[in-house]
Amino acid sequence: MFSFLDMVNHYLGYFNINVTLKSRIYTVLGFFGDVYLFYISFRFLQNQMFSKGVPILLVAIILLYFTICNFFYYFTKKQPWFDISPKIAKLLHIQEHPRETQVQSKMGTTVIADERNVPANGLFDDQHLLPAKIEVSPMQQANIDRLVSQMERQQLFKADYNGMSDRKIYELLKVNSKPIYAIGKGVLLPYFEMQKQGSSLMVYCGLNQAEIYPVGEIKRIGLQSIRSLDLSQVKLYLASVTLVGGPYKQIGRAGVIEAPQDYKLRAMVAYKKL
Repeated sequence: MFSFLDMVNHYLGYFNINVTLKSRIYTVLGFFGDVYLFYISFRFLQNQMFSKGVPILLVAIILLYFTICNFFYYFTKKQPWFDISPKIAKLLHIQEHPRETQVQSKMGTTVIADERNVPANGLFDDQHLLPAKIEVSPMQQANIDRLVSQMERQQLFKADYNGMSDRKIYELLKVNSKPIYAIGKGVLLPYFEMQKQGSSLMVYCGLNQAEIYPVGEIKRIGLQSIRSLDLSQVKLYLASVTLVGGPYKQIGRAGVIEAPQDYKLRAMVAYKKL
């Protein structure tokens, strides 16, 4: 039985499985392993081999307790009332460390405007903001890459994984299997504007208003395509444009590996009914 569990653990290591899912698999397998221990202990007790049966039974009961706690922890959002781990931590003066994620590891959105992260176009009511889908051509992607290089030269951001080592990144990836990007969750662009060209809404970005490049066309706002919108009934404003994507790191077979990826744009559009 234990050889089987070891084999499962070995083969799961070949796949980049979500940590929570992997923990659930281990919990279920651990439950069946515990059932096997109960079976062995009862067989020893039936044959009056108490010196072997009683210790195995005690171990099985302890493992069953932890298995039940793991079921609560990984399959529900509740903490069982009989969980003694907080009391043990308090008794041993062990400070509980919260689970670190990409947000908690200071890999959040890079601030450019100021400490409040105010976009260049000001603040808008969140209730009147919608995400916009931007379609980028190869030429516009080249403009994005050029803007990224300019921003790096101006030290507006650093694509250095917030200075974290691969060991630290590996620890974060074990908690949250989502890729960790070199620029974090995103970088707010210094200047951006939206221009109407015929029936199209084009996005221009740059270091300032004097030097801007076309970086994409807005194809969808919220759930509606631009073609289905009646622009005579609503006024649109480009609220923010954030640089996302780029190189990222993930867990591979030999540890943390880095993979290339194009930088992308994430935009929010504010609307006002006329």
